[in-house]
Amino acid sequence: MRLSQAIPQYDRQLAANGRSAHTRSAYLRDLRALSRWMGEDADLATITPDHLARFLISAMVLCTAYGQPAKKTAGKPRVAISVNRTKSALRSFFAFCVESGFLSENPARLIRSSPARAKEPSTLEAGEIERIRAVLAAKTGTLADRDRLIFELLLGTGIRLGSLVGLNRGDVDLEAGILHIRAKGGGQERVFLNPQLVGMLGQHLGESATQGNTAPNSPVFRSKSGRRLGARQVQLNFARWLAQAGISRPFSVHSLRHTFATRLYRRTGDLYLVQKALGHRQITTTEIYARVDDDALRCAVGSA
Repeated sequence: MRLSQAIPQYDRQLAANGRSAHTRSAYLRDLRALSRWMGEDADLATITPDHLARFLISAMVLCTAYGQPAKKTAGKPRVAISVNRTKSALRSFFAFCVESGFLSENPARLIRSSPARAKEPSTLEAGEIERIRAVLAAKTGTLADRDRLIFELLLGTGIRLGSLVGLNRGDVDLEAGILHIRAKGGGQERVFLNPQLVGMLGQHLGESATQGNTAPNSPVFRSKSGRRLGARQVQLNFARWLAQAGISRPFSVHSLRHTFATRLYRRTGDLYLVQKALGHRQITTTEIYARVDDDALRCAVGSA
């Protein structure tokens, strides 16, 4: 079987296994790069560990992984993480080929991931949070109330932006203080609300109901035109809040999730609790928030 024939079959299997569209797209880019490097008519059986080793160090992989010429890839952590994704794609693809009977031996068996320290997440300091709250508090009207709720909900629960804009009325259980969200990968998760958020959500939904928005599948957050609020609009709004608060450090909406996680870890010291709150499948994904607190530890030791 040709390499170019096996790749679409692998993609179908990824889809059947529930892998995200983002993962599938990234893996396919890497595998198509391999197909071009080997030649469109390359036979799977002719691919050796040496082929894959040379492919991984080739300029084509660097350009594919980083979207720029190899000579400009100076950021080592970013480079290592991108190459590791390519390595994961190769390992997964050739394991599929062996399990499917296309190959008798796995040419990716020697590939190992490169060590890479993940970039520390950007988090807002307490003073910056208060400055944003002051900006939002100075505004009046329905949209201002909506924006205050969005900010407090992202900061107080750590949910992702996609989960927030996807919320429907039927996902909110005010009596139990719970949100039922569509999490990354399509799964369902429960998120607990503090009393302040329960009150703010209750008021918001009550005002929305007076406008006839009572159906369970009605969006919790709407745009000025009455349609479901989009993620891009929230991102633009957040950038505007930062500017109005005089905050020039580079933050994104996702920084609120990082801020929630860091604050929760500092309050509890329980990394497994943070893992559950964020919906991480692996504790290794959550460990970065323990590293972030090294500065707090240094200060504590210095004052002891």
